[in-house]
Amino acid sequence: MDSTTCTSDGPWGATGTDQYFYFHDESATIKLYPAASTSSRPWSMNARVYLESSSTLKSTTPLAGVEQTHTPFSDSVLKLISRYSLRRLLIRVGDVASTSITDNDDIHYDDAEQLLREERARGPSGTSVLASFIETENVVENHNNNSNNKRQSKDDYRYKYASLLRYLLDNNLFPPCGAPLDSVRVRKHGHSTIVKPPKNETNTKNNIVEVESFLAADAATFCNPGIHALLLSKGAKTGEGGWGAAANNAACHPDENWGLFDSLFSSSSSSSSPSVVLSDLLLRSSLDSVLPSSWESKPNKRHSIWIDLDVSDSCYNAQLGPGEDECMIRVTRGASYQIGLPSPTLKHVGGDEQRSVLDLSLGDLILGNKREGSKAWYPCPLSDSSKVSLYTPIGFTNKVAAGTGLINNDTNGNIHGGKSEFNALTWENGYFDFGAPWTQLYQNEQGSNDGISSSKFGISRTVQRPLGLSSIGTIVSVFRYNQTASQHHSASVKVESFDVLPGALIKPKIHTLRMVLYEGGGAGRDRFIPPLNTNECSSNRYSSLRCSEVMLSDLQNHNLLLNPDGTWLIERTVMLTPDSSLWMMVDFDEAYFPFQKFPADANRGIDAFPSRAIFSIEAATPITLYSSSLLLLPPVPDMSMPFNVISLSCTLWAFVLGSLLNILVKRATESVKTDFTGEKEKRPIDKLKEKFKDKIGRLKSVFRKEAKANAATNTNETAEMDANK
Repeated sequence: MDSTTCTSDGPWGATGTDQYFYFHDESATIKLYPAASTSSRPWSMNARVYLESSSTLKSTTPLAGVEQTHTPFSDSVLKLISRYSLRRLLIRVGDVASTSITDNDDIHYDDAEQLLREERARGPSGTSVLASFIETENVVENHNNNSNNKRQSKDDYRYKYASLLRYLLDNNLFPPCGAPLDSVRVRKHGHSTIVKPPKNETNTKNNIVEVESFLAADAATFCNPGIHALLLSKGAKTGEGGWGAAANNAACHPDENWGLFDSLFSSSSSSSSPSVVLSDLLLRSSLDSVLPSSWESKPNKRHSIWIDLDVSDSCYNAQLGPGEDECMIRVTRGASYQIGLPSPTLKHVGGDEQRSVLDLSLGDLILGNKREGSKAWYPCPLSDSSKVSLYTPIGFTNKVAAGTGLINNDTNGNIHGGKSEFNALTWENGYFDFGAPWTQLYQNEQGSNDGISSSKFGISRTVQRPLGLSSIGTIVSVFRYNQTASQHHSASVKVESFDVLPGALIKPKIHTLRMVLYEGGGAGRDRFIPPLNTNECSSNRYSSLRCSEVMLSDLQNHNLLLNPDGTWLIERTVMLTPDSSLWMMVDFDEAYFPFQKFPADANRGIDAFPSRAIFSIEAATPITLYSSSLLLLPPVPDMSMPFNVISLSCTLWAFVLGSLLNILVKRATESVKTDFTGEKEKRPIDKLKEKFKDKIGRLKSVFRKEAKANAATNTNETAEMDANK
């Protein structure tokens, strides 16, 4: 490949003679897999799409703390690397966790790039940020000293990680919506930041300290500003663009929409030309695709986007010695999603023979059958490579159309299963229309294809609280190895698991940790339900099931680490035979929060860190899976009680103080009046005498009135008697 070679006149090359090399690569990978058949359709297809764009910068001069260079990479990226000594930064946003690997995901093919691409696409639900820091000398000394120094070094990395998140937000290198990193940065709402002990990887000379955190429910939504920050090179306003603009793309992405992401997807839904908004595609549930009806056989429908920043050790050396590698910085932007393909139609293949044939365009393969309008892919003309990879299931043949740039076309365009590659840089006029024919797919032999797939490896995590949602309970972690998916590979699988028991949410009782290994009898299946008691394994109901309790000493390796906040980190390594599963149970007590730590939506619960397991079998590439995050509800008091208590207390105080003020003000008024008029204040006995005299006077007046009335009556009677005489 030819690369862009430039001479540095700035701080990157102090002598002015050092050079850097810039590479830009794009790829669109489509993996087809059969879906469930129906009476009207003998077969149908779904597709998993992987889109990636990587920018690589190599230099003969190490980074060595330089923060500004005249390179295709922006200053924000170089400052990020030199300021935080990053070995790797992996940001992933996904709607669901990668909990299993199915039959459709072949892990034994020899395509290292695709295996790495699929590994990036997998991850926990929501937003996860994994930062690998190169350990400094003073931190190494702290780790070699007592536990207090080790605790201090962990706190230092937490602060460093929080500063890193703040830097990403301030420089538009993280989604401004859907992922409130402040919740992790200030460690509120129960979100955990896990600092792992230093380790020395095989491909690095220095010790690496990994710090990881995630936001499960707060960041599972794809939004247009977030897409701009992570993938697109141009934003709605000047100066936007995030990682796409930071990793150059100035030459590959001018005002015209060149390049993979900017060519395929518009920056806003209000675009004048008909197009597809990437956020809408990621949020689409692919209801148009034909999926298996069996709950157990549904494939993983994770939609995700990611940023992977990789920095070589040589970038942090004082100077590069003879034989040392060049300083290399690579930024990879990617997206993965599932789409539904159009339905096959009956066509005449030869003579009177009719066969179901699926005609597909490039737009069908990348955007699915819900795309609107017509667009074209304009690959970057300055890219070192821009290709399309199509994986066809065994038993199907695809007949490639002319002009697609098929590489190694020795079969007249007919490819019987497997992988086919296309060079986008050889397209006529420098682009390919989405509506133009791309390939024709048909089944080699007519037959039924139910499209049912079962999981090879699986991981799950649940919580059991029989006394209520906020009471004591048990956390259960399960790791599975299914026999039906590995009938041709009977070797055991090595499982390296990592569990977090959050001490801030619960009070784990580590002495109750127990593990049970179930073998045979369908123990490796998704819907396997173990017996309540291990003694029941020998009963007739579980005749083919074997179960045994496993102690920590029986494992290949294990590590228990207690954090100051009561959080337990549990690492285990175990070998699983085909059709087996390992169940780990830990009891816990409820934890009571002070009211300052309750989130605004306290009754929703708080997300706990998911379990993680690495499955390694024979020479295949290790597979990392994540369980769904647990939603733990701590004991929540009646949040209205403070209002009720305050209201009643204020009412009582208002009555008491009001009465007291009334008395005090009235007495003060009488005193002021007496002083002003010169009158002496009457004694209580005088007031009583006055009242008594007043009442006597009233009685006398009443008696006088009655006497006058009687006298008038007598006078009238005397007058009447005289008149009668």
